[in-house]
Amino acid sequence: MITRQLADGLGMGSAALAAVETAADRLPRYGLDIRTRSALRACFRGANDGAGGRGKALFEILAAVDPHSTADTAAMRHFLDMFAELPEADFAPEWLDRIVTSWRLLRASGCSEDLPLRAAQALVVFGSRELLGARQSLSTLEVEILTALSAGGLAVADLMLRATRKDASAAVVDGLTHIGAGDVLVGRLLTVLKAAEGRVVGLLMVRLRLQSGALTLGRDQRDALVDAAMDRIRGVVREADVIVRTELHAFAVILPELQTQAQVQLAAAKVAQVLEHPLAVHGTVMRANFLIGAVWAPTHGDAPEELIRCADIAVEAARREERPVVLFDDGMLASARHEAMIEKEFMLAMENGQLAIHVQPQVDLATRRCIGGELLLRWTDSLGNAVSPSTIPEVAQRIGAAAQLTRWLVFGACRTLSELIKAGVDMQLSVNLMARDLMDEELPLLVDQAIKFWRVPPQKLMFELIESAVLEDPGVGASVMHRLIELGVSTSIDDFGIGYSSILYLRRLPLDELKIDKAFVDVLFHSSEDKEIVATLIRLAHGLGLHVVAEGVEDERTMDLLQEMGCDRAQGYWIARAMPAAELPGWFERWNRRCARP
Repeated sequence: MITRQLADGLGMGSAALAAVETAADRLPRYGLDIRTRSALRACFRGANDGAGGRGKALFEILAAVDPHSTADTAAMRHFLDMFAELPEADFAPEWLDRIVTSWRLLRASGCSEDLPLRAAQALVVFGSRELLGARQSLSTLEVEILTALSAGGLAVADLMLRATRKDASAAVVDGLTHIGAGDVLVGRLLTVLKAAEGRVVGLLMVRLRLQSGALTLGRDQRDALVDAAMDRIRGVVREADVIVRTELHAFAVILPELQTQAQVQLAAAKVAQVLEHPLAVHGTVMRANFLIGAVWAPTHGDAPEELIRCADIAVEAARREERPVVLFDDGMLASARHEAMIEKEFMLAMENGQLAIHVQPQVDLATRRCIGGELLLRWTDSLGNAVSPSTIPEVAQRIGAAAQLTRWLVFGACRTLSELIKAGVDMQLSVNLMARDLMDEELPLLVDQAIKFWRVPPQKLMFELIESAVLEDPGVGASVMHRLIELGVSTSIDDFGIGYSSILYLRRLPLDELKIDKAFVDVLFHSSEDKEIVATLIRLAHGLGLHVVAEGVEDERTMDLLQEMGCDRAQGYWIARAMPAAELPGWFERWNRRCARP
């Protein structure tokens, strides 16, 4: 109530407040997408000083640069304390409301207009000092955090600077809602829908696919590429159709006054066809891939926002499925809502201990004793549903939290291993790594830190790598693997045989173990050919000096056959399902006691 009264007194009307309340929805235009916001939320979490300590540090940094700028000590400290809450606030409407109001009061007292920008710079300086400490360089994750911190500070500073312009209300609206092409699309769609009178209205969302070729282009070149695509589309659509630029890499085509939805599908196919040919950009002929999402009213919605949302979902489906055109259906919306919920919950789950570590035992086939185990992730969402383990790294990758998940996994594995050792469990623990991890040359440093922090013997750690990751860039992958082995840990290639393995690469990579995928184990008794495939894989691995683990063992007959073939280890439901790490010591003792009986 007090905030609204202050805002009204300063001329911030309901339109301005509404703009603040919807600001978080438009933050990607400031470079603050899900990835950077996730990094921002992770910034300095758990630090002892908190926002208050950061506010004091910001004041001291500004005072060191320009003592005169901090003359109004009380008001300045209040503002900077609020500004320093940025990492935790996550651009909540209430926080944006408070900080804009505080800034307008400070500005009214005569404070320099460039203070927000200097405060944003000071926040980055503080962040650099905190993250760097006594070291000489930052990790990839820490650089991401600083980038997010800088982008967040600039976004909020821009909001406040616009709030002090001549027309305060209009400035705030223009500041974070960014009236422009997106708003033009909403306006044009609204006009067309009102005039439709029950007829079909189509919407095509066309987006430049940012992959290897497009990523090498500069911003201006990509901009010109999209402009060239729009020019070409104008030559093939009807005069009544409307083309609107929506963002840097995308545009939309509005198709009014249609008779059937089939016309939308035909239009999408025509647009895709004409965009298959090279485009002339700045005197150079370029080839680019575009993704198209198609929707139509009233089937997919009768409001502009509904249609745009559905079209964006269809474009995302086109990207994932690697298809040029995708027609929206209701299943996509349900799937998108579920994915959005999972993405929203993921970071909280990782931070609040809702991700759980389970271990599936591995046994030595010669003695049948348990000598190892594979660490597996388990997560139950807010609805009580178990999230598929394979989905967890996919979610982390989508929201830009893959680095945080890897750190959580590596430290979690070392913590689990430390607890098992204290409980008298002597076993090797295997940890699965994501594809991107093997391309991260800082991974060995992270592993070394975790080993030293939890004081675990490195030889008790095994890192499993999927073969597609190993072969993505064998040079970088081999370098990272060599450095891991120098630490004393072991490496394994997982799910061997179901991808595009090369025996040549297998020979050159520094591996200790090969895991035969469950798909081969399941068909051992189907034919002599299936049996020979597994036997050949085992002989191949042994010839390369690797020991072999068979996955998916579900009966004793399979165990016996694998032992006859010379397989070294096995894991699967017949031995034990994955169990919480806390339950493993008891199971371990019972299993090995039984195996020790004459």
